[in-house]
Amino acid sequence: MLNSKVFKTLLIVIFLLVNHQIISQDNQRYLALVLVNIDEKDDNLGVKEIEKAHQLGFNAVNIAVLWDYVKVYRANSPNPWIQVDNQMKKASELGMKIGLRIWIDGWCGDDPKNQWCSNFDANDVMTDGQGRYDLAQSGPGKRSMTSFAATSTLNRMKSFTTETIERYKKYQENGDILYVSLATTGEQELGYPFGNSHEGGLFDYSSPMKEAYKVWLRRRYCNDINILKKAWGKDYNNVKSFNEISPKYNFYFQYSFEGQDGKDWYNFRHFMLKRFSTEFIQTVKAVKVNRPFKIVNDYGSVFDDLSVRRGTMAFKDLGEGTDGTKINNGLSYNHRFAMDLLRSNLPNKWIMNEAELKDLIPSQTETAVYESSSFQQIDQSFTHGAKLVAVFPNVKGKNLMEILENSPKYVEVIKNKWLKNKASLQIIPKAKLTFKLSDFLFEGGCITGSGGCSVMPVWQGLTAENGGQPIEVILDEDFIKEIPSVCENSGINAEYEGQLQKADCQGGYGWIVNKSDISKAVKYEILLDGKVIKTSFADSLNPDSQRYSGNSNHGFSFKFSQISEGNHHVKIKIPESSYLIGNAKLNFTCSNSGKQTEVIPITFCTECEELNVYPNPTNQLISLGFNLLDFKPVLIEIFDNLGRMVYYSDTYGVAGDNDLEIDVQKFVAGTYFINVKIDQKYYQRKFLKF
Repeated sequence: MLNSKVFKTLLIVIFLLVNHQIISQDNQRYLALVLVNIDEKDDNLGVKEIEKAHQLGFNAVNIAVLWDYVKVYRANSPNPWIQVDNQMKKASELGMKIGLRIWIDGWCGDDPKNQWCSNFDANDVMTDGQGRYDLAQSGPGKRSMTSFAATSTLNRMKSFTTETIERYKKYQENGDILYVSLATTGEQELGYPFGNSHEGGLFDYSSPMKEAYKVWLRRRYCNDINILKKAWGKDYNNVKSFNEISPKYNFYFQYSFEGQDGKDWYNFRHFMLKRFSTEFIQTVKAVKVNRPFKIVNDYGSVFDDLSVRRGTMAFKDLGEGTDGTKINNGLSYNHRFAMDLLRSNLPNKWIMNEAELKDLIPSQTETAVYESSSFQQIDQSFTHGAKLVAVFPNVKGKNLMEILENSPKYVEVIKNKWLKNKASLQIIPKAKLTFKLSDFLFEGGCITGSGGCSVMPVWQGLTAENGGQPIEVILDEDFIKEIPSVCENSGINAEYEGQLQKADCQGGYGWIVNKSDISKAVKYEILLDGKVIKTSFADSLNPDSQRYSGNSNHGFSFKFSQISEGNHHVKIKIPESSYLIGNAKLNFTCSNSGKQTEVIPITFCTECEELNVYPNPTNQLISLGFNLLDFKPVLIEIFDNLGRMVYYSDTYGVAGDNDLEIDVQKFVAGTYFINVKIDQKYYQRKFLKF
């Protein structure tokens, strides 16, 4: 017979196993009515609509709690929370699950010349690269948000979140709240603002953000401006301190993240958004409840062109510590791809979507429902693994109740097909593809969420091959992977300078010096295709290093044994350091002919009209003019008449006319050759600097 301790232990194990099975088998799907709550005057706003939605078959409601309505507009009323109180109470009485959205931006008024932004400190309000507020339209008035770097923003979010969660935690104890989320934009979403169609811009360039960026850079680069200058390149040669640094900005948003200075700016924006989201998660979890809250990141999208500005593309890392992710995709977006992307990168977490109901279905037939774009979004989302789809009724000229009264067949079809469906939410994908965040970012995402990105046709091809079944779409968030601290690298503070002047299938040569001790030979590594093949010292005479007396402590040369056929790259670096000498990475292509190894020449188009170089001759600037059908990488190299590379840029061109300027003021007078690679085609031009 079992003793009492063993018996109690067995009961506990059985209890845990049973409850784990119950949780793991929670396959209930939800159709939620969205209440944005942007009318602060009606105490009973949404109550009748919740009743009607329940009558139709909705089993959830998304309720927004607005900070400024509670703390600014209705602050002096007997109960500033009464709208939300009534909505929460009614939803609970009817047994509907609640998605609680805590919204902390503020109204700025309609007059752009008289912005008061819910009593915000003007210095704290987010601005774009041209100093403009967001001015996102969301109901009456225009809304804006204060910087994630401002202490006032963090304090406002934490205090209002705590107050909201404490007020409604009884509903969590009763099992009524499905999840909570945080909204920071005028569209009730999480992320940076993206402006509107007329005043869209990249955010945030406010004073608090700029100051926080300088602090982050000091930590990143060991408080040594010389290390930053080496990493960021010659455009920063004249910078004397971190106080002179500003975040990178370009009218074409993705260009703001080009180069190491742009990558640092992207990573900092990502860091600030994630930090803010993490503070929200910790604030919610700090409230004592018997039943833990589920927390969901609620975005506009994570793969469209606006996601570049929102800062939400690296959603996998942003989702750390959450229980799921919800997106609010437009009706024209590819919803199956959206769910495949979320599901593949957020295993064992909830994925959700939001559909906009823009047209009534007057015929009320099942066929009419199936043909509607709103139903298609819901149907495709559930098919590919969604836990919940929210419906935002937005039919022009109709109020919410009128829309609901015209939706019985619409909801009935969804309820019968999906809400009664208790099949597993787990999806077994039929194929797999992987793509990189860096590529996706510089493509500008999928334009309007449906096309214009390289991953979409690959996904479409795989789904077609597999009968439209779900596909695993893995996002490699390479652009935000942890950057090793440069402070930990030995020798990183030394003032190195050098050039890899030539590399081909036979070998190469160059020079390198330590400017703090030019009499000392510098140790270097040669990496061929990523593998170290030689470690030696720059200890030969190289006349091209005359700036440092051309002595025998500067030059280096190397030879290769026979190299396999194909593309190769060579790189020269300082051992146990992140320092690469100038032009340190060169690419070349080799072919084998018996024992002979030779370079396959590249054919340059010297007279093609597709590329214009002007003015020629020039004394200050040289411009490259060309036209592209799509966003593409552009490689630019300039050589002097001795074949020495004097300029290098790995950039991008946009769809349409491009005019890239290069500053040649510091070039010595003479003839130069400019090589340009655009979409696998090579161009060469000659120009004169006088």
